Amino acid sequence: MFGDNSSEEAVLYYLYMMADGNISYSEEKIFNELCGKLHLSVEAQKEAIKKCRDITSNMTDIFRVIVKEKIDDQAGRTFYGLRHDSSLARIIWNLVCLGYADSGYSQEEKKIVEYLIDKWSVKPEVYQEFIDIADTMLALTKQKRWLDNNFSVGAEKDKKEKEIDIEMKRLLDDVKLTIDEIMM
Repeated sequence: MFGDNSSEEAVLYYLYMMADGNISYSEEKIFNELCGKLHLSVEAQKEAIKKCRDITSNMTDIFRVIVKEKIDDQAGRTFYGLRHDSSLARIIWNLVCLGYADSGYSQEEKKIVEYLIDKWSVKPEVYQEFIDIADTMLALTKQKRWLDNNFSVGAEKDKKEKEIDIEMKRLLDDVKLTIDEIMM
């Protein structure tokens, strides 16, 4: 009934990317990375995209499509029931990353994530941590762009960029730690 979770997870991600009306290059890049982590073949990835386009051909409200087509159930379940909490939290983190990819976490994207958090019983504090980290990562990315525009090449610029890179890696490690701790 629930098919291959990797493919259904990819369908959820792609529909989510469609929620704000357009798919940015940054979102596509992250989607391709996620499909790689899910070990999806290029063909399976194309099938997931085709499925999304087919089920949304007459509907523009992606939230309603996800609920009506039970994509939330298919992506969140295994043969025996709901996935482990850490897997669900990982999916939520991936959705937050996709939402922030185009520098704007839209109301449509928030609505989908908040629905999934409630449906899958993901702890609100885990979601809030993800949002806080995504906000910080976005600010650090903007700071890095500012450095590129306002500092000439040199040791001072390199030092500041390295500090930002270290902080961003630490934040990503924090996310991984949070997801790993859910398994304990």
